[in-house]
Amino acid sequence: MHNIIIYIFPLLFTLIAIPAVSQSLFRNLSYGFSLERGKLIPGDEYGSDLIRSNGFGNYILNFTYRSDSLSATPYDRNFGYPGIEAGLIVADYSRSTLSHPRYNTLSHIGYIIGLYGKFNRDLFNTGMFRGGYSIANGIGYCTRPYSYPDNSGNEFIGTPFSIYFSAGVYAACRFHPHFEFITEAGFRHFSNSALGRPNKGANTVGVSVGLKYYPSADDIPVYKPYNKTDCHKKLYLDVSAGCNLHTMIETWYSHYANPTEVPVSFPVRPSFSASLSGMYRYHLKFSSGIGLDYIYAGYYAEASRIDTNRGVTGYSYSPHVLGISLKHEVHYRRIGFNVGFGYYLYRHLGEMGKIMAKPYYETIGLRYYIPSTPLYVSYHVLAHLLRADSMQFNIGVCI
Repeated sequence: MHNIIIYIFPLLFTLIAIPAVSQSLFRNLSYGFSLERGKLIPGDEYGSDLIRSNGFGNYILNFTYRSDSLSATPYDRNFGYPGIEAGLIVADYSRSTLSHPRYNTLSHIGYIIGLYGKFNRDLFNTGMFRGGYSIANGIGYCTRPYSYPDNSGNEFIGTPFSIYFSAGVYAACRFHPHFEFITEAGFRHFSNSALGRPNKGANTVGVSVGLKYYPSADDIPVYKPYNKTDCHKKLYLDVSAGCNLHTMIETWYSHYANPTEVPVSFPVRPSFSASLSGMYRYHLKFSSGIGLDYIYAGYYAEASRIDTNRGVTGYSYSPHVLGISLKHEVHYRRIGFNVGFGYYLYRHLGEMGKIMAKPYYETIGLRYYIPSTPLYVSYHVLAHLLRADSMQFNIGVCI
């Protein structure tokens, strides 16, 4: 049950941007269906060795809210009246077969059934034709995660529940007031965000085609892609603290030579995390800045024990991790989309800590600003060269 709560938490952020139910909500809803075909792409060289045949498909049902001139906020006007989409995705990996080089048995990812929220922004719109980009986040359930010995080749998805991200570019033709043809090319990613092992992640690229239905449309509207809105520019401090959840890749590799000893589940190790950032809000939509990030990695003693058992020497161990990072936030109503790129000033977590982390790290996630307060709640994924290391849940304040 606790794992379900962990994965549902970020989905709530993606859906909360949808406005409260009202007449304008139903008036501005559209419904769609799309099909996608593409390929599974490995995240590293070893992942390529696991793929025997490659094919991927998606089946997507969705509904989209798009504000009009009566219901639009300054954010809607500034983003060019974006579409806020929620949907059901069935990712079909049945045409991709996998096999570990040491075994002869074939493995499969099967299907991943997901729920997602999506932000669609037009970069041009003529009424009949429009095009832009999309970003999505959600959760997924995999029907055939890694297991030994019957599915040992699936090192892409190691646990039933996953986090979902996607990004793409789309083009659409509104050939009738009620109907629109839409095609999109993009990247999709499912992984457990290091809340389990293995965790290579199922990455795909593909092209989709779909049809969208507008039940309340009387004519084809023309939206202005960009509408400048003034914003009070300001400097502020962003302070946050919370919990960092991590499973140790050392545990996975320490049993890798003898897969019969791989644990059924890997312990999720909580650590304290905190961040202090100086930010500049220079636009209604954007803030940027620089900050210090700290983690108390309580699993450092376990990293030392594993290295000692493997005969590894010459590394130091400390629970304190400190980094400095450049940060950027995109604001839409009460939702913030955050990315960061950082460099470790201090990190000593043994051999695998050095090999896997490198000196750099990235963060990506969402936050929700609580009404009538300066507080927010957030989650983000901490990664090293796009390889997930942990997930963080924080509460913060902007002052």
